[in-house]
Amino acid sequence: MKYTDVRKQEIYDWFKEGFVEPEVCDPTGSPESGYQYSCGGPYFAKDIVRAQFSGKYPDDVVNEVIRDLEAESTEWARRKVPA
Repeated sequence: MKYTDVRKQEIYDWFKEGFVEPEVCDPTGSPESGYQYSCGGPYFAKDIVRAQFSGKYPDDVVNEVIRDLEAESTEWARRKVPA
């Protein structure tokens, strides 16, 4: 996702650096059968983004990025950190 608003881009990039769609951590799972959150989760974009950026940026800025992230996935897993 590319935003013209640098604040929105910062929020989006920060989130995507730490979280991935659940199928990345469990490629054998599916929305129908569910996922094994071996990477941790499920996490919800609104909770994570609001905890990090509420008060730093206006609610409308934060909420637009949350809507875009939720359009990509309703649940998220932590990105695996290389050992």
